[in-house]
Amino acid sequence: MTKTPHDDHIPADLTPKNEGEIQAERARMFTFGFWKSLLAGREGLGDTFWAGNYLAGLLFLPIMVVFLALASFVPLLSPLLSASFVVFGVYLLGVARAVAIAQPKGNSGIGLRIFGVIWTLMNAGMCLVYSPFVAGQ
Repeated sequence: MTKTPHDDHIPADLTPKNEGEIQAERARMFTFGFWKSLLAGREGLGDTFWAGNYLAGLLFLPIMVVFLALASFVPLLSPLLSASFVVFGVYLLGVARAVAIAQPKGNSGIGLRIFGVIWTLMNAGMCLVYSPFVAGQ
């Protein structure tokens, strides 16, 4: 692995020795292969929960803002809002399944897995139940 240049904003004594590996792992989170692996439950439990719920949300939110802007000018496009919430809700159901089968990297117990599945199912339920109301129907 090539050595990445040091970030001058971080003191050298606080820079981890495996900084290049950390940067490579972060970059991998924005690839199609990572998302396939995540939904298959092959990533760690923490990565599956956090990236599946919240990194995806960071990608979903700008799409929702664009759909909201379009629907405010062209009301016939308002069903896109509902449809996008349904798509995200179904995606979160897949994340809940992946959280249920993902293996933890550390020694976290079954309690964190159960909490993660319940939390993700609540997020999915919110998206699916809320979807008819976002388009003003």
